[in-house]
Amino acid sequence: MTDGPVTRRRGRRRGIEIRPGSVKEARQRSGLSLGQIARDDISRTAIYFVETGKAKPSQETLELIAERTGQPLDFFLSGASNIERHPTARIAELERLLATGDNTGVAAAAESALSQGYDPASRARIQLLASMAHLRLAQPIVGRRLAAAARAYFEKSGDLESVAEALGHEAQAAGLMQDPAAIQIAEGALVTCRSLQPIPQLLEARLLRVLGHQLLNAYRWSEAIGCYEEAIAIGEVVHDLQQLSLLYSGMSLAHQELGQINEATQYARKALTIHETLNDRLSQARSLNNLGYMLVRIGEFSAARSHIDRAIRIFEAHKVEIGKAFVICSLAELECEEGRLETSLLTAKRALDLAVRLDEPASAAEAHRLRGIVFAKQGRDADADAAFATAVVAAERAGGGPRLVQLHENYAEILESRGDLVGANRHLKQALATQRPAARNLEPRVASA
Repeated sequence: MTDGPVTRRRGRRRGIEIRPGSVKEARQRSGLSLGQIARDDISRTAIYFVETGKAKPSQETLELIAERTGQPLDFFLSGASNIERHPTARIAELERLLATGDNTGVAAAAESALSQGYDPASRARIQLLASMAHLRLAQPIVGRRLAAAARAYFEKSGDLESVAEALGHEAQAAGLMQDPAAIQIAEGALVTCRSLQPIPQLLEARLLRVLGHQLLNAYRWSEAIGCYEEAIAIGEVVHDLQQLSLLYSGMSLAHQELGQINEATQYARKALTIHETLNDRLSQARSLNNLGYMLVRIGEFSAARSHIDRAIRIFEAHKVEIGKAFVICSLAELECEEGRLETSLLTAKRALDLAVRLDEPASAAEAHRLRGIVFAKQGRDADADAAFATAVVAAERAGGGPRLVQLHENYAEILESRGDLVGANRHLKQALATQRPAARNLEPRVASA
């Protein structure tokens, strides 16, 4: 028997399990501060603890947050069923997956979401996110189709910022597909972005990077560097490591092609460091290839092979073929420089077969060019002539321009070494017919990022 009334200690009420990051996301979408969400009903610290996952909200607190951010309760709740019911939650989940680099997860989730019968605006946003995921997976055909579908809706709705973003995705896809229209599409995206007031700076920086990559593919080195420098000067881009790594990679390639090896190496190492930090394996492979090719140029063949072999292994591990032919061409170039001519021919043929199968005319032109150079070294003049003739056709399919000029210059050197001065002069005249920035007589190893 007790001396007084029995009392029961009141325990803490169990909070509600919510989707990680959903409260902060809802607050940012509504443009409200912590204080504006809290007001006089709850402390700012409590809202902060809920945002950061240090505390679970009560039912009353969650309802208050939902009311003030304008989101339904299901937006905050965890579980796939809630995400599937609400397109806003599904889009937020796709953005989270994209930010964490789970591109395969984005592609699968987006495919499921697009079968849900969401409203046109939500479908377009999902298509845009899925487009980026497919581009990162080196699947440009699907990525381009999704971006074009999203752009069609944004054009009708007058959302020019999203139009510019979709065009940027289309330009990247076109670049991966070695479509000469990539530059024009990227320029259109940038013009659209800059028509907005105020100009969205992060998008502008991203589109400058996309345009720079396409100019790089077209051998327009100085113009590419100008785009990259503009993007870096915007400032905000330094907070986006993914974008910064791709800018550094592009800067490396452009300086490499202008013969500025010290600058090229510096940017390549910066890019590679960030790729490794982000565990961005495909971008890491491209940076490894770029570094390897620069090492070939300065005669460090053993180190070059290590980098190029690692790049090829990453492509193979991820079962990605788009852009792989350029890396194989790097290996063929290395073998040629080492004097292993027969091995170089076989490697170049391997790159050529892949390029033809994937319909990559620029890669095919480079593989033919390398075979022509090796045939010339072996004294197989008829084979060299045939290889360069076929390379010219492929380069014309890829848009001509500086790539075609380079081929004429290479072939002119070979003809001159044979003593065929008439033929050499004819090809030099064809090369001079197209003006271009000064560049070395080697194909860039560009597998568009």
